[in-house]
Amino acid sequence: MDEHMKRRLDKQKKLFNQLGIQLDALAIHEKQFKTKMRGYDPEEVDAYLDEIIKDYERFYAHISDLMDKWQEQQIALRDLQNAPKPVPDYQSIDRRQLEDVVKQLENSVRMLKVRLRPEHDYFPE
Repeated sequence: MDEHMKRRLDKQKKLFNQLGIQLDALAIHEKQFKTKMRGYDPEEVDAYLDEIIKDYERFYAHISDLMDKWQEQQIALRDLQNAPKPVPDYQSIDRRQLEDVVKQLENSVRMLKVRLRPEHDYFPE
């Protein structure tokens, strides 16, 4: 078994232990069964166990991917929570522009009132 596969299986075994899963792909692969006179066909059993091992590998890859994404989300969330809050710069607001905007809004409100109720007496100024 090459070093890369051994490290991957060790990592898988640690993760499965954390999740309470007893069997990993290597344990399934290395399982030996006793043979009896009227036992199962060893080749059929091996083929079935190979399918189970492939599923375990897929489960492990999926779980690892989800855990990596979860860790990335946790880091991003922590960074957002620790980010400095922007402080508004009230010095840069031009007072004249602000007054013009307020006048325009007041004028728009008057126009809306006239459109809604043409009676001028209904909305005293």
